[in-house]
Amino acid sequence: MHLSRYLRFWSQRRGEAPALHCEDQTLSWADVDRASSALAAHLQDIGVRRGDRVGVLLGNSLPWCVQFLASLRMGAIFVPLNVMFGRFELEQIAADAACVAVLSTAALIAKLGIDAGDAAADELRVFDLRAAGSSTAYEAVIASGQRCADAQLGDDDVMAICYTSGTTGVPKGATMTHRAVDAAMQGLILNFALRGGEERMLILAPLAFTGGVISNLAPWLVCGGTAWVEKAVDPMRAYRLLRDERITFFGGVPALWERIAQAPDFAQADLSQLRSAYTGGAPVPRPLLEQFRSKGVTIRQQYGFTEGCAGVSSPSLEEAVRFPASCGESLPGIELRICDSDGRPVVDGEVGEVLARGPQLMSGYWNKPEETRAAFHGDWYRTGDLARIDEHGCFTIVDRKKNMLISGGVNIYPAEVERAMAQIPGVIECVVLGLPSERWGQEVAAIVHAPTLKDAAIVLDHARTLLGTYKAPKQLRLSDQPLPKTPSNKIARTQLAELFAQLAP
Repeated sequence: MHLSRYLRFWSQRRGEAPALHCEDQTLSWADVDRASSALAAHLQDIGVRRGDRVGVLLGNSLPWCVQFLASLRMGAIFVPLNVMFGRFELEQIAADAACVAVLSTAALIAKLGIDAGDAAADELRVFDLRAAGSSTAYEAVIASGQRCADAQLGDDDVMAICYTSGTTGVPKGATMTHRAVDAAMQGLILNFALRGGEERMLILAPLAFTGGVISNLAPWLVCGGTAWVEKAVDPMRAYRLLRDERITFFGGVPALWERIAQAPDFAQADLSQLRSAYTGGAPVPRPLLEQFRSKGVTIRQQYGFTEGCAGVSSPSLEEAVRFPASCGESLPGIELRICDSDGRPVVDGEVGEVLARGPQLMSGYWNKPEETRAAFHGDWYRTGDLARIDEHGCFTIVDRKKNMLISGGVNIYPAEVERAMAQIPGVIECVVLGLPSERWGQEVAAIVHAPTLKDAAIVLDHARTLLGTYKAPKQLRLSDQPLPKTPSNKIARTQLAELFAQLAP
């Protein structure tokens, strides 16, 4: 189903109800309808047509959301551009997508090599990339009150191109159709039992990431609730919003949940309305899960990837309590199986690569037919993630295939070691890497972000009580600073060897 239909439905059904909050600004559903229609009409006026690529180069904000909706309405293909990328990366992505228009500020658009003339650095403008120096003030566009006739699109029309943010190589654009995103939304709604018109959502994830626009903004649109869009990740402000605004739907990385739990009055806070809470990307320490569970909040470990329109598996509430490390079962819009290197399913309990197929899968990589073919085994997408299925039919992600270490001829999965070490009191983040070893080929080492811990030997001793001797780190470095991240908030593994060498033993 074409997603702009949800906007029409909710603007008619809940026109005066608040739709979006950002700092001291609020837009009703009627406001969102008018603003996105005016912006879509302007894009049409400057020559943007159905299927053209339209970008947004902004941080989280209400105009970001309006541009997303305007693109949907007029049938343009939406391209989120990450403000944390540098000029080299952004120019590559914008050129690959052949964006014809971008909503941005004068300062940010310079990252695309575009001169905004005498516009103020923070002035928001719609830039026509096909006409050098041509741009229009965003506020003037919205104030025009123009109306756009919504495009008649098919389910297989491309809705967005979301660029992957791997730690190596040039990002690839995953093409997402309206059918794929709608299938992902239906699975998410069923999984969390979301209630139409009633959900109160907190969005901290950068909207430029798939986890922001697809896992957070799209559910808001489909469910017709109210969303608080945050410009920056402030754990204490997030905690206050969760508590005071009675947020019902929220997801964040484990480190964010950890910071929220450190709020001075956390023990007294009522968070029982937070029915849908999730995390991903790293293991959550069991004590932290239990701390939230004591307040009636069950944090579910989700699994997803850009090419699958974000979340593809999630446990039920009961499974999340019984098997906290599990990612549950596949959601309705996708089928998952665990296979060997030849694409043959492995028996339950064995580690293999996760393969996926189904309607919520991407249709391919934009302009990259060879990479698309290489990514599939028949109609199954190769995720590059390693997992196993337990006797209950639940998935547990083991690691990225490319992260696997081989020490003394034995396969070691860093994520398993990291999950175990996350249970050590005081550990906020942990990353495992392989160091060259003449004896073993690779030697397991770890970098731990734990500002309150001062003795690496004590941490190593604790790790040895949790892990087999061949898995436990042989060397460890403590860091009082967060671990280096990519623009998509993943561990920057290419920097780990250098960081390990810099830290004191």
